[in-house]
Amino acid sequence: MSTSTGVHEFCSRLSTALAREPTLANRTHVPKGGTVYNSGDRDQRMYIVEVGQLKTMTTAADGKQCLLSIHTPRDTFGELGLLDGPRQETAIAMKHSVLRQINYAKLLAILAEDELMNRHFTHFLMSRMLDQQLTITQLVTMDSEHRLAATLLRIARKLGRRAPTGVYIDIRLTQEDLSSMVGTTRSRVGLFLKNFRENRLLDPLPGGFMLVREEALAAYVERDLEAALTTPAVPEQECRSVANQSHYDLRHPGRRPASRLGTSTIERLG
Repeated sequence: MSTSTGVHEFCSRLSTALAREPTLANRTHVPKGGTVYNSGDRDQRMYIVEVGQLKTMTTAADGKQCLLSIHTPRDTFGELGLLDGPRQETAIAMKHSVLRQINYAKLLAILAEDELMNRHFTHFLMSRMLDQQLTITQLVTMDSEHRLAATLLRIARKLGRRAPTGVYIDIRLTQEDLSSMVGTTRSRVGLFLKNFRENRLLDPLPGGFMLVREEALAAYVERDLEAALTTPAVPEQECRSVANQSHYDLRHPGRRPASRLGTSTIERLG
């Protein structure tokens, strides 16, 4: 079983268990810009995204921020809270979001009753470890331009929707977001994106969206840094369909259509 299959199976079986017994997890709403939890919080809960989009971030002692991950519907996050230690990151809603929150004791009870889900949960954790290992490898072996290329490729494969001309990333990523993910400045990210556009590696779209030309971008990363470890391709069926896309005509991607971190929103909502 591949790691990605294990992640999918765990999330699917957990969702089924929650649908069968809704009291296992409470539903909560988080407004845009609100925090689910803050760094330093002791929060023994894991979260499932039903609606919306969230990001997890950490802040260094000098105030620099690092964007760790982005989560969209059906994603699960916050599993490190099960260690019963302080949170090392802050989870922020990028748009109004609806979450299911399940606490440590209830999750353990589910895993104890379902051996197969327990196995899938292990694969889920292994996948998180692999993702962090790949990120660390890229930080060590790649210059900032290639880190940006590898990061966009990873985001496209994980969250993108396939189109005839590439993979459409329909989550809004600002240059500040990208700079905090790859460890460089906003101005350099802007220069790198310009180079990618001129070399037909991607097409920027209005609203901070973009169309990634997956094969060309992967070839760029692999050709110029043959020794670097790059993210494996996600099976095509794991990318979402772009059928009936209303935002842009993806056959002509250039055509336009006519925090400050504070108290957890969930804590404020009780």
